[in-house]
Amino acid sequence: MVSLMWSPAVTQAQSLTGQTRLDSQPHATVIRECQQCHGDRGEGSEKGAPRLAGMNPDYLAHALSMFKDGTRASEVMQPIARTLSDTEMHDLAAFFSAQHPPLAEARRTPLPSLVAAGKQLAMAGNEQGVPACFSCHGPQGKGNGARYPSIAGEPYAFVVKRLQQFQARAKTGTPKPGSMTEVASKLTAKEIDEAAAFFSVLNP
Repeated sequence: MVSLMWSPAVTQAQSLTGQTRLDSQPHATVIRECQQCHGDRGEGSEKGAPRLAGMNPDYLAHALSMFKDGTRASEVMQPIARTLSDTEMHDLAAFFSAQHPPLAEARRTPLPSLVAAGKQLAMAGNEQGVPACFSCHGPQGKGNGARYPSIAGEPYAFVVKRLQQFQARAKTGTPKPGSMTEVASKLTAKEIDEAAAFFSVLNP
């Protein structure tokens, strides 16, 4: 597992704004590779690439380390993460955490009824024991430390796919109480659709 100690170069990168020239960043070549899917400033993509911008850097670095050691599955991310050094992972995390672009462009705007239902789920949970999304992921879904990532502004397709992944995992064993695997196992397909609609338009 990757150590979360920061190097001086990472600390410097973390403080940079989105206007900083990419050429001045450590490992600019690796950052450009990420941008091909995640957007120039990590805004994500309606095709399903998640938003990285503004995410807690410790969370991002840890996620990359999990892809690298195989404890988090992804046909796309695992081959990429296995080529990264610890320093590169920290530099990537620092760069994208310092970005604050607007929402990723989307071809369609979610129906207001879906957004409203998703907001209710995020604020109050449901009668099946699903807690309010904001209770873990922070006010307005902007994240809560290194454990609970920001979900505000995540593209619709990513939210749907990620929750479905948790549901699939729940079917292979007994989910840990309070984990996202357990939470997702209690969501209906309609609720997943509603949550994805709301988060995709929520201001990050």
